[in-house]
Amino acid sequence: MLGPSNDTPREVERAPAPPSGASVRLRALAALSGSLTDALHPKEAVDLVEQQALSALGATSAVVVTLGTFPPPLRSVLGAPVMSVGTTLHVVHAIGLPAEVRAALHELPLDAPVPFAEVARTGAPLFLPTEAALRTYPDWGAAMTAAGAGSAAVVPVWANGELRGVLGLAWPEPRTFDEDERAFVLTLGVMCAQAIMRAHLRDTERHAREAAELANRSKAHFVATISHELRTPMNAILGYTALIGDGIYGAVSALQQEHLGRVRASGQHLLGLIEELLGYARIEAGEAVVRPESVGLIAVLEQSLVLVRPLAELKGLRLRVEGPAEPVELYTDPHKLRQILVNLLANAVKFTDQGEVVVLLRVEGRDAAVRLVIEVTDTGCGIPPEVQAHVFDPFWQADPASTHSDGSSGLGLSVARQLARLLGGDVVVARSAPGEGSTFVVSLPAQYPGQPERRAAP
Repeated sequence: MLGPSNDTPREVERAPAPPSGASVRLRALAALSGSLTDALHPKEAVDLVEQQALSALGATSAVVVTLGTFPPPLRSVLGAPVMSVGTTLHVVHAIGLPAEVRAALHELPLDAPVPFAEVARTGAPLFLPTEAALRTYPDWGAAMTAAGAGSAAVVPVWANGELRGVLGLAWPEPRTFDEDERAFVLTLGVMCAQAIMRAHLRDTERHAREAAELANRSKAHFVATISHELRTPMNAILGYTALIGDGIYGAVSALQQEHLGRVRASGQHLLGLIEELLGYARIEAGEAVVRPESVGLIAVLEQSLVLVRPLAELKGLRLRVEGPAEPVELYTDPHKLRQILVNLLANAVKFTDQGEVVVLLRVEGRDAAVRLVIEVTDTGCGIPPEVQAHVFDPFWQADPASTHSDGSSGLGLSVARQLARLLGGDVVVARSAPGEGSTFVVSLPAQYPGQPERRAAP
């Protein structure tokens, strides 16, 4: 029996063909496009473009120069920041370029006899395939050939329709730049510009955000400092006024008692405004700390009414509370809840000349989702629909001139909302119309959802 013949043809394994130059360049563009979506510093973006150019094309050096200083300064056009374009060339980044050549390219005028300046002037790319082509720019060409360059490509870097700079690549041997390679280098120029400007805009935005945050912290610190400095002498004034009124330093006539009462009332009002400023500053600076504890709702509400009732009685207004008969127990910060209620009640009394202010309490939900809802309704002047969205803005007044008559800081509602959100709830305008009064609604979880001693987000 004959065995298998040794002459049976076998399938020969062949090594895969190396990728073509066009395939390598396409892969490089895809990789570059994906990488440039990352949040890069401007010079990191330029470095990435140059590295991809060197890898895909086999170039030995790459350099990017921009028109004017880098990053470019901003000028304002119709209120919008626009990047200025300069009239000199500045090296942003270079790889594999001799130091003397790099130095020669820095701060060159646009009429300099080098290919970078020519491309910057004309916007047209230059492809220099031989040493002879390099030497058409005598000084630059001599420096490049002395450094081992045999060919070069210099292309414009465009962004938003404006020439922003120039990208230059060099090879150690003469090179024939076919149509695909020229298109690839030009595409690199476009991607380089986009990467530079995108990264610069991110950088500018980051610096602007940091400056705004610093300014906000400085403002909050200033307001807190001033509030503390004002509160100390104000408390002293009220203390001495009370001592005089009590006759500690001698007999006080009825007329003097009347004047001392006005001093006390004005002092208490001013102290309230100072406390509003201080509370607002703490919240804005992220220094408001939540200290939850078990507390009865009615007890907190009564403490709030005690502070507001004198002003309501002075105006002849009735304060009325409606709610469930059984006690309502909460786990929240009682001091912040009291401040929310005082701010809402004081706001209702302040803008109501006759009628009443009604506080309606109710509990919604079950188990862990139980929420407390407090409605504060007045019969005051009401708020026009077109301005209701602004009533919680800090320092906002429907009529700025009204601050002279009611002494409002414009912070009461803003602080109330921020404190409610700090406790896991919110304050909203439920109903309001001019001449028909307003209803503000506070909604809070019965169980504070955060951790004790938590700092508020700035």
